[in-house]
Amino acid sequence: MKHLLNSLLIIVLTTGGMAIMSPAMAEGKGMQGMKHHGKHHEQSWKATLTDAQRKEINKLKLAHKRKVYPLKAQIKQAKVELALLVTSDNPQKNEISQAINRIVRLKAEKIHLKTVHRINVRSVLNEDQRVLFDLKVLKKAYKGKKHHKKGHSK
Repeated sequence: MKHLLNSLLIIVLTTGGMAIMSPAMAEGKGMQGMKHHGKHHEQSWKATLTDAQRKEINKLKLAHKRKVYPLKAQIKQAKVELALLVTSDNPQKNEISQAINRIVRLKAEKIHLKTVHRINVRSVLNEDQRVLFDLKVLKKAYKGKKHHKKGHSK
């Protein structure tokens, strides 16, 4: 009798789990489709784009990345130079200060480019899409960056 109840419980739990996962799996997203179900579901502004809007935004994105990637490389290089200055045998505070100021200027330029890009993308959207886009921008501003690096703990 106990074995029968355990078997029945396993069957109920398994089929119940499959029923929950089926809508996401049916969309061809596998387990990734599960991440937006439940109370945290948000409609993405990207999901509402027309083909013309998608093409225009992709052009804007490409132009933005062409400007930002070299800037990111310069920021990384400046950080390495700062680290070398700090770890030198005779650290010069003036040089370290200049290196820090360079990093700050480069990051400010990157933020400026990102802001201009967001304004350009926003101009392509209709009113309803803008509302969703604006909510996403505000949410990112509040939550900040998420760093998910495997093998690293805080």
